[in-house]
Amino acid sequence: MAVSAGYPLWLPVAMCLFVYAGASQFAALALMTANASIVTIVMTTFLINARHMLMSMYMSRALRTTGLSRLERWVYAAELTDESFAFHSSKLQKGVAVNARYLISFNLFCHSAWVLGALLGALSSTYTAHLIQYKLDYALTAMMLYVLVSLCDSKGKLVAALAAVACMGVLNLLFESALNVFIATFFGCWIGVCLKKRS
Repeated sequence: MAVSAGYPLWLPVAMCLFVYAGASQFAALALMTANASIVTIVMTTFLINARHMLMSMYMSRALRTTGLSRLERWVYAAELTDESFAFHSSKLQKGVAVNARYLISFNLFCHSAWVLGALLGALSSTYTAHLIQYKLDYALTAMMLYVLVSLCDSKGKLVAALAAVACMGVLNLLFESALNVFIATFFGCWIGVCLKKRS
């Protein structure tokens, strides 16, 4: 998408290296293409990734029993993504033994694959642009749906996810706003917390 928008080949690779968040990359690229200000781009990416604060708080408590040092927790947190959160939190809930080397290696491998994928994608787009028109508008939605479905491994989580989806649908019927996704997310989280307190 970056190459198709006229940006140099190194930009998507640099974005994947320094902004390890797919949703933020899609949003930043759209804003850059629309000539948005730096403040708008930074604030938008911050809001999109605010969920990482919740994931980090959860993982910080969940990883206490693994004996990670402060530096190891910082390195792990810097590489935390939706996918690694879903995978590792599920393992920890099931009582699977994990150590610092495994956790950090897993995240670094995923990040390296992400950067390599950006390089291959940019090269492919550069040399095949005249042959293929890429339609990647669905990519962000598909990625988030996958993450949502993979996290719904209990009745309570499924109810919270469905509540967020229903809230989003209602909000979009009433008025369209970029804030709807954040409101729906907080609503789903609130439902999840209420269900957890009741059980």
